[in-house]
Amino acid sequence: MNYQELADLLFPEVKETREDILAKYPRRPEGTVVTRMAPSPTGFLHIGGVYTALINRKIASQNNGVFMLRIEDTDKKREVPGSRKIICDIFNRIGLKIDEGVISETEEIGAYGPYVQSQRVHIYHVLAKYLVQQGYAYPCFATEEELAQLREKQNENKEMTGYYGQYAVWRDRPIEDIKEMLDKKCPYVLRFRVPEDAPKRIEVIDVIKGKLDMDNNFNDFVLLKTDGIPTYHFAHACDDYLMGTTYVLRGDEWVASLPIHVELFNALGFELPKYGHVAPVMKNDEGSRRKLSKRKDPESNAEFYLEKGYPAKALFVYLLTLINSNFEEWYTANKDKDLSEFEVKFENMGVSGPLYDLAKLDNISAEIIYDKTASENEKNLLDWAHEFNPELEERFKNNLELVKKIFATQGFESKEHRKDLVNYSSFMDSFGYFFNDIFNEVPENLHEKILENVKEEDLSEVVDGLIEYFNQKRNGSEETMKDLGNKLRYTDKKHYKADPDSYRGMIMHLYHILNLALTHQENCMSSDDIVSVLGYDEVIRRLNLIK
Repeated sequence: MNYQELADLLFPEVKETREDILAKYPRRPEGTVVTRMAPSPTGFLHIGGVYTALINRKIASQNNGVFMLRIEDTDKKREVPGSRKIICDIFNRIGLKIDEGVISETEEIGAYGPYVQSQRVHIYHVLAKYLVQQGYAYPCFATEEELAQLREKQNENKEMTGYYGQYAVWRDRPIEDIKEMLDKKCPYVLRFRVPEDAPKRIEVIDVIKGKLDMDNNFNDFVLLKTDGIPTYHFAHACDDYLMGTTYVLRGDEWVASLPIHVELFNALGFELPKYGHVAPVMKNDEGSRRKLSKRKDPESNAEFYLEKGYPAKALFVYLLTLINSNFEEWYTANKDKDLSEFEVKFENMGVSGPLYDLAKLDNISAEIIYDKTASENEKNLLDWAHEFNPELEERFKNNLELVKKIFATQGFESKEHRKDLVNYSSFMDSFGYFFNDIFNEVPENLHEKILENVKEEDLSEVVDGLIEYFNQKRNGSEETMKDLGNKLRYTDKKHYKADPDSYRGMIMHLYHILNLALTHQENCMSSDDIVSVLGYDEVIRRLNLIK
């Protein structure tokens, strides 16, 4: 076979050579660390993708390197319009800085582009032609029906399925047969020709998993599909070398493809990058572990965290606890330090998937919101509402003084150092009772709950006592709830247990009645904080409603 003749026959329009392409993409300075994230534009960015992107971002940053975003859009059947914008928006909003590559729906930066694979087809064709010239690729005109029959025969013979050996019927066909098929305009794919002397097993060092001893690939896999668009395997090998990627850190579902990628890099004459395969994020589902599911788990979607209003730092802190086993200890001792000061190390990454726990993220988020000033939280709440809930934004703006008073009860600046908010979207769940229209929707069992703490015949007297108490407080009285309790025959636990018949209940029961009257909730912030937010007039109005 004259491989040069075959290459010219298959790629008559390709005049550039491998060397021409390499000249356009010169090697980066010695020692430059380059990592990349390369999502497909399917309209959905999995939180596992953000997890992997954060690893790539950290490895690049702590080595003064480059973190790149490349869009792998060669599978047009799965592409969702607007996906590029979704991906870039998520990266920008959560603060995953892109040094090079795609940065918006229409923009990219860097000298190694285009960074969208569909715009690089001519590059793949140049390098595909080179592989044909070197005897590493050939056209295959096998139809879908013929391939299905081939698989059926292999299954009957209990053989490995694929296109190889005796089954690779187009592997060594004469050029005359190929010309005949081309003249008939028959569609074909371009396949990789596995070298005859390929070893049976290969060894690859994975920077996360360690030494991988694997069966080699013997399947003549597809490089270019019938429309001339490359497969993932071929495109990634071309792009990662030309763009100077030094670490390919990706999900471990790609481990099985390593032999294919090693073959490709060797055939192209490219130096192999360092590979690291990240274990998938898992979920505990009724005692069994499974991957976070796009269909079952809303938290699998990266947009979920924006819509819920989690601070970006909370998400990063939580993901870093999953990435490196020693991060939590470091963070506890260094909360005043920037997260960039923590060094992610491959040896501290688990080889099995970490369990994802939203409750832990909520705790971290509540702590981070707690550490912000009231004015910072007010701004963050309004920013979140502006983007995700305009109706709530209008409500907040119309009740700005109320929002300010609520945030004054939260965080390190407050009297009781409360941390009731886990994210900004839960503001109304936590504090909705302060808004009269929501408070006025009285729960059906409210009266029953109140009567758990006071007899029906005593309720009016107790409420009147509370109303009088707050009227006097409004006029400057220094009387305390303990003093009121003594008047209404409520006492501490010790005295109540010793002589229950002499009292209506414990002072905690009086507080319980007050909280139910003011919030309709049993679990809420302290009465003092509730009163400070509502003001005495509103407190008295609400107490009158339960008489």
